[in-house]
Amino acid sequence: MIPDARHLPEARTDTIRGAIVVPMSPGAGHACGVVGPGGAAVAQARTLLSGGRFTPDPIAPDGPVARLPGRWLYAGVGRHHFGHFLLECISRLWALDHGAAPFDGIIITPMQGRDIAAVIRRRLGPLLDILGQGLPVHLAAEPVQVDELVVPSQGMGHLHWTAGTPEFRAYVRRHLCAALTPEGPDKLYVSRRRLKSPAKQVPHEQKIERWMSAAGFEIFHPERHAIAVQCQRYMAARQIVGPDGSAFHLAPFVMPRGARVGLIQRRTRQPVFDAIARQITSFAEADLWTTAALAQLRTAPQPDERESALPPELRQLRGDLKQAGFI
Repeated sequence: MIPDARHLPEARTDTIRGAIVVPMSPGAGHACGVVGPGGAAVAQARTLLSGGRFTPDPIAPDGPVARLPGRWLYAGVGRHHFGHFLLECISRLWALDHGAAPFDGIIITPMQGRDIAAVIRRRLGPLLDILGQGLPVHLAAEPVQVDELVVPSQGMGHLHWTAGTPEFRAYVRRHLCAALTPEGPDKLYVSRRRLKSPAKQVPHEQKIERWMSAAGFEIFHPERHAIAVQCQRYMAARQIVGPDGSAFHLAPFVMPRGARVGLIQRRTRQPVFDAIARQITSFAEADLWTTAALAQLRTAPQPDERESALPPELRQLRGDLKQAGFI
């Protein structure tokens, strides 16, 4: 099957004996993936990256390569970036519940030039352990021939693929909700204020936090917490508000069905925002409310005396939040 960036593929798996997993080549192309025993690339092993791009097909290595005995699942590309890891790496793990025989482990192709092993140790390991059902993980930094390799289709991905297949949606909710218990308040504001890069922050978010705190929302900075704790907070909350970003790729996996979600658009990249919104409604059947006040000002409401010093986009946001009943 040749994947199409505009149409999420139906769930399926290819099983190949003697396949070679080829690591990512240096350079901008990010060529990597799987070749069959005859040297032809396996199209289903292409990983959808951002911008509707796929990893280019790899070239079969010359000469002998290391051998990995047993039956393994190909997971895709391992990225250090949290959101990309969710969209590009865990999205094939649904096949672990649909195998004809047990698996011996999971194979990940590391992003070239990134120490994904360190990121897994520090942050992503617990999530991978839950969704990977505790199986060993092999990072294919060098070509390796696998006795039996199962290559699933991606269960979700960037842009048009964020809705996820029914198999993947059921898989992540089943395993995460079985492993974790809800813990936290009913109302959660997911903030970006403490992110290290100023480019990723939201201007004036400390003021937004004050509004939300006064309305009974707990201010939550997810990057300060283990992923398991993040999931527990999202599982417990009945109202979740915050600017769009990677947190809203994780939250729909576990948030209560029908939760009320207020998604604040912080960027002018409309397709990216729409993709996150699509994931929220697809995975959690959420009651989704959105505002573009911070990204594209629709009108400039006249300030009252108390808010005269606010920038017009913040006045717009405050008005929108009030009208929606969040504050």
